[in-house]
Amino acid sequence: MKARLLLVAAVALLAASAPAAAADRVVERGIIQSIDPTAIVLRALDGTDVAVRLGPSTRFRLNGRAATVADIHPGLVVEVVTTDPGPAIVVRAFGDVERAVVRGVVLRIGSRGLLVRRASGRSVRIAINARTTVWRGGRRLGLRVVRPRMRVDVYRAAAGVARVIVIRSAAA
Repeated sequence: MKARLLLVAAVALLAASAPAAAADRVVERGIIQSIDPTAIVLRALDGTDVAVRLGPSTRFRLNGRAATVADIHPGLVVEVVTTDPGPAIVVRAFGDVERAVVRGVVLRIGSRGLLVRRASGRSVRIAINARTTVWRGGRRLGLRVVRPRMRVDVYRAAAGVARVIVIRSAAA
């Protein structure tokens, strides 16, 4: 009988405290303007810019899947859940995973694509085709001039295929 009474009291205590914990949470929604490991700035639905601190325990989700801060970028729709005085608990971002522009260093180039390492250290494979153009110093060049270790900006078409490769600097 005492065990049953204790169990009922514990359940009642948990039920009473759950709404209070949920009431302390703040949810901000909007479009990401900027993000780094310490903060995220989003344009809220009312048009104001909101800055939210990020912490080491902040979890990131991108289109429902686990992600890192490096996977989240400006332009994505975001929902940030925080507790009033603390950093974000979770950042849920939604939208196009692939950026239209990839800036980085060429690791490899082949007949069907190139491998580019971004500043974050992550590599991305980008398809190329006969319509892919290469520009350097305002001049149009052929794909044969692209070499490993060149710094490039790759502008992609909607399907993800490289449309334009701009060579920023020669091989380092």
